Amino acid sequence: QHRTSKKILDTCTRYCTYHINSFLHHCKKNIVMNILLIVICSLTLSFGAAVGINIQKMSMMNEEKKDGCCQRPPILQPLWCLGMTIIMLDAIGDFVFIGLAPQSLLAPLGSFSLGWNIILAPKFNPTEVVTRNIVVATGVIYAGTILTVLYASDTSPTYDLANIVELLVKRPFHIYFLACLTFLITLAYNGQTKGYKMVHYCGLAGCLGGFCILFAKATSELVENSIATGNIDAFTTSFLPYIFIVCMVITVVTQIRCLNTGLAKFDALIVVPVYQSFWNVFGITGGLVFFQEYQYMTATDGVLYTLGLCITFKGVAMLVNERSNSLQNAVLHEGDSLGSAKCYDSVDHRNMDETVDTIEEGELDGLV
Repeated sequence: QHRTSKKILDTCTRYCTYHINSFLHHCKKNIVMNILLIVICSLTLSFGAAVGINIQKMSMMNEEKKDGCCQRPPILQPLWCLGMTIIMLDAIGDFVFIGLAPQSLLAPLGSFSLGWNIILAPKFNPTEVVTRNIVVATGVIYAGTILTVLYASDTSPTYDLANIVELLVKRPFHIYFLACLTFLITLAYNGQTKGYKMVHYCGLAGCLGGFCILFAKATSELVENSIATGNIDAFTTSFLPYIFIVCMVITVVTQIRCLNTGLAKFDALIVVPVYQSFWNVFGITGGLVFFQEYQYMTATDGVLYTLGLCITFKGVAMLVNERSNSLQNAVLHEGDSLGSAKCYDSVDHRNMDETVDTIEEGELDGLV
């Protein structure tokens, strides 16, 4: 019975592997179907990411309402753990489909989470209000994302271990890696010395997210190549795939840590777009530099692709300005409220003094 069960399991595994590989290979050959599948997957997975992030935000907001001695760390909050589980399942889905397209195409598609965030953030956290400017800015981001997707590289060659090693030793990647490392160290040092602000948390999380998608893309390519060729030498003769996996886990955990800290202090309607802009910058640049995806784009594609990115970042800038304006209005409203309260108190005290004087005069007249 044990041998029969094992034989059935092996047969099912080979059957599923064959058909999944055939489906992915067919999608890669059919460009329209490939892009359509990627967009559908991105919409679905970005919805999961938005749900997970807003559940974690709601959990932290509920915990802040408790007394200091009763507050629990995030890892002990059931709702936060539920949100983390959804995010991890979403990350597994990203890993499965990340081999279908170039990294420079996958990164802008992450902006789809902004639309879901506008819908979900007020549902999970009623204190967050969706204004007209937020909707317009998100529409601008979507327009830029669509333009970027239309003119991004649609060629995604398969890489084996030798190709990945060859890409790792090229000078452009070394320059990119040192630039990102300098950015992380500078941002962390500035936050430690001058105090962490929203841009610190979003910048750190976005840069780490760019590294994470790079490690995930490289690992996914090696897995896909092993399935396609039936050769697993890349995982038995080299430690490089396991180094990629470890780095991917470290960056995703650190990224979630930075993002959650930012969400605990600021509104998700603002944190998520700013984080997404940093994630796009580093994710797109990493793909263009490491996998040299710019070689598969024409000059016109490059110009329109860059224009799409600029439109996307303009939308993010509009969201940041909306955040600044809302904060200024809140401060002015609070100042007006305090001024009105002070005027009311002064009038109240003046009326009380007049009443006391009147009573004293009446008492004196009675005595006379």
